[in-house]
Amino acid sequence: MVCLLAWLDHLFCLRFLLCMLCHELGHLLALKLCRVRVERIRLTAAGAVIGTSCLSYKTELLCAAAGPLAGIVLGLSLIRVLPQTAVVSFLLSLVNLLPVFPLDGGRLLRAGLSLCCTEKNVTATMRIVTAIVCSVLMLLACWGAVCLQMGLWPIFAALVLLCRVADRE
Repeated sequence: MVCLLAWLDHLFCLRFLLCMLCHELGHLLALKLCRVRVERIRLTAAGAVIGTSCLSYKTELLCAAAGPLAGIVLGLSLIRVLPQTAVVSFLLSLVNLLPVFPLDGGRLLRAGLSLCCTEKNVTATMRIVTAIVCSVLMLLACWGAVCLQMGLWPIFAALVLLCRVADRE
């Protein structure tokens, strides 16, 4: 995905990588503050994956929220001097807050539900929410491609997200 971004626009690719780095550093800082050992960091086409030991649900909530929060803080700090980078940071945080696993929003939802529900109910709720969110995203992507004449990139972006979600189920 980064290669595609670099092919399209080098400056946008750099902005995206800066925002992604800030996002991941937010997760790493929270993990460090919670004294969680990071076992591995893996970069994939869909983003970074930080491997840790098992986390409590409360620690998972804090660490999952830290990445989007870091992106929002970065966006707010850059809004006047680098507004385009700020927008990229806000959008990256927004996408990561979608309530589908393995995105941060899905981790937040799963950890929050796990604090008060049985594993069976958590799994069922996550499947329903994921199906609804992914269906709405695909419909919006098709609408954007056809009605707003945005080309096929919204559909491509939705498919990348769907593949990432399907890969984790």
